[in-house]
Amino acid sequence: MTVGVGVGEGVVANRFARAVNIGLVAIVGVWHLGLDTMLVLRGWPVYEPRFAAAGAWLTLAVIQTAGSILLLRSALTARTARMLAGAALVTGIVATATYPAGGAIGDVSWAWNTVGWFGVLLLMQRPLRELITLLAANTAVTVGFLAADGALDHVTVSRLLAAVYTTAGIQLTFAYLARQLNDGAREATEIAAGQAEHLARATADETVHAERRRRYEYLRIRVEPLLRGLAERQLDPGDPVVRQRAAVEAARLRRLFVETDDTPHPLLHELRACADVAERRGVRVTLLSYGDLPDLPTSARRELAEGTLLILSTAATRARVTVVTTPEDVVVSVVADAPPETLGESPGPLTVSAMYDQEEDQLWWETRWPVRPTP
Repeated sequence: MTVGVGVGEGVVANRFARAVNIGLVAIVGVWHLGLDTMLVLRGWPVYEPRFAAAGAWLTLAVIQTAGSILLLRSALTARTARMLAGAALVTGIVATATYPAGGAIGDVSWAWNTVGWFGVLLLMQRPLRELITLLAANTAVTVGFLAADGALDHVTVSRLLAAVYTTAGIQLTFAYLARQLNDGAREATEIAAGQAEHLARATADETVHAERRRRYEYLRIRVEPLLRGLAERQLDPGDPVVRQRAAVEAARLRRLFVETDDTPHPLLHELRACADVAERRGVRVTLLSYGDLPDLPTSARRELAEGTLLILSTAATRARVTVVTTPEDVVVSVVADAPPETLGESPGPLTVSAMYDQEEDQLWWETRWPVRPTP
């Protein structure tokens, strides 16, 4: 149950993270392929050299495509993310170098914002300090070009601070909120997983308790009178009837003990346990199975095995048990040299059909359990 819950928790968290990643890829794609393209076309006459500006735009498009594909495939490793982010920063420097003097911030400037969004795309799954470092370096590049151009006057500094506050602030806020949403989704799934595991454990404990009470009730009703009669000498151990009764209860106890064993085929396991009890009395038992057994409820297995248990408990020298599985039903039949009085030991009407025949001192019993309802 813990494994199943863990898998479900991972699926929910992964789906939520993927939705955030798709949204981020869409934002960066629209930003670079849409807004940046318009800015590059508008400032094309003033860029120098122009091939460098075009190459920078194309290189960033390649970085964006590679990073988006790796992110959506959950294949973006830390090393690859850092390398792509560094390449984006260098490409941004090349693009800024093509601006006219003082153009690092203005109508023809496009690389600074783009590199910041690329950092969010590539480093969102990394520690937040890596994105802050990239944004700081990206801003330092812009400040450096402005200082080199002698354009750091009061107006330019004010515009730069406003741009940093709005652009880098939005990018950091987006990365922070996305991280918080992912953490919140993971925490919510962990809480749900814990509640589901607790409920499953409580259900399992209740089921085990009910099964123990059922076994105790069986022992009290069926086995306790037999043991008390033997202990108080009200029953004679040498009496064939008493011995047959003891053999039947021993087989039932053995089957009861193996009902909860974790085996590939519980019905065959329980029939084998009944056969072991008969073999200890010297009865030769052959157990055959044909077809793939479906998952049967405990009550169905108990009813299918009851007739076999009675006959094996009273068989004299030999018995053959056959289990046949068809698309319609599961059939358990037994042939043994058991007395006809064995049929009187039936606990009452079953939810499955039963038939018997007796020829040449051979008792035959067949029990059917329908796999699917008959139309």
